[in-house]
Amino acid sequence: MTELLHRDLTGSILRAYYDVYNGTSRIYPERFYDRAMVHELTAKKIHCVQQPEYEVVYKERIVGKQILDILIAGEVVVEDKVAPSLTRLNKAQLLSYLKVTGKQVGLLLNFGGPKPEFQRLFFAPREPKVADAYAERAVSNVERPELVAPEMVYDIVGGLFEVHSTLGMGFVHRIYANACYHELKLRGLPARRQKSIQVFYRDISLGELKFGHLCVSDTVIVFPTAIQSIADLKLDALREWLRVQGVPLGILANFNDIELKPIFLKPRSD
Repeated sequence: MTELLHRDLTGSILRAYYDVYNGTSRIYPERFYDRAMVHELTAKKIHCVQQPEYEVVYKERIVGKQILDILIAGEVVVEDKVAPSLTRLNKAQLLSYLKVTGKQVGLLLNFGGPKPEFQRLFFAPREPKVADAYAERAVSNVERPELVAPEMVYDIVGGLFEVHSTLGMGFVHRIYANACYHELKLRGLPARRQKSIQVFYRDISLGELKFGHLCVSDTVIVFPTAIQSIADLKLDALREWLRVQGVPLGILANFNDIELKPIFLKPRSD
């Protein structure tokens, strides 16, 4: 029988988790459970680092930084949640963090459910060609929009899938925006960074909002996002921005989706 990696350490972490879960209410913000876990583990003489910061690297380019909940004994990444139950997205996020840190073992600990719930995750690095193959298969399932510059659009979408399959989920918007810019430049596409968009209400500009997006050859605007649900965005606002900029096509990609599903947008017509 194969021995679990860091079995004794994860056993100690889980015992601390049960102690904290049973000794607290279910109503606190996440940071309180983080502190309680660090207290319990430090009392057991287990070294903990709360909120360590790691550089996120995409194809040899630093695209941002990610702050973790707790790194324990330099080996196990712990992600605390306060939710009714753990989700597939929570698992995908922790796997992304393991990839960034180069660690192999992570624990998802939920303090918000009616009973203790945890998941132990193991990350095995994979060859880069696996990500490339995934991107190619995913792009082949995307119908080329009969709009403008279909070959360029196809290449952009391929780049978005490449970023999603390489980084995974769980990072902030700017990390995906930086990675998308780097990927499109690697593909020889004339991408330009943009830092803000105008917010409109009934054709009235309410001002500018910081929002990293990319213009490609004055033909396409790429909107990388990392939000809980695409329904939280008002797509008409993005269509209005396309109209104001005189750009015929927008591509919206939410990198917090387990499966990337690009949305093609046309400018709003008057």
